[in-house]
Amino acid sequence: MELDREEILEALKRAALSRPNDAVALALEPRDTHVDSLDLWGVSEFKVNSAGAVEVKFADRVKAIGLLLECAGGGEDGLNALLEALAAEDG
Repeated sequence: MELDREEILEALKRAALSRPNDAVALALEPRDTHVDSLDLWGVSEFKVNSAGAVEVKFADRVKAIGLLLECAGGGEDGLNALLEALAAEDG
């Protein structure tokens, strides 16, 4: 599977900005949650042991944001470009 630059940037953005709410809901109520409708981009690992204890590990958001900033050119100009791009997608 070959990814292009835009797909990689989109995946980084989703990992960096994903909220933990859906992962927490899945951990608390796994049988009542429809996994296919959840935003789990920020989850790097999800485990349930034999006793039913749940462990959720999240992606390193700071690292993902740093990579996005680096792709935007770094520095103050890169930060402004990144913020503008994120704002344009939200609006």
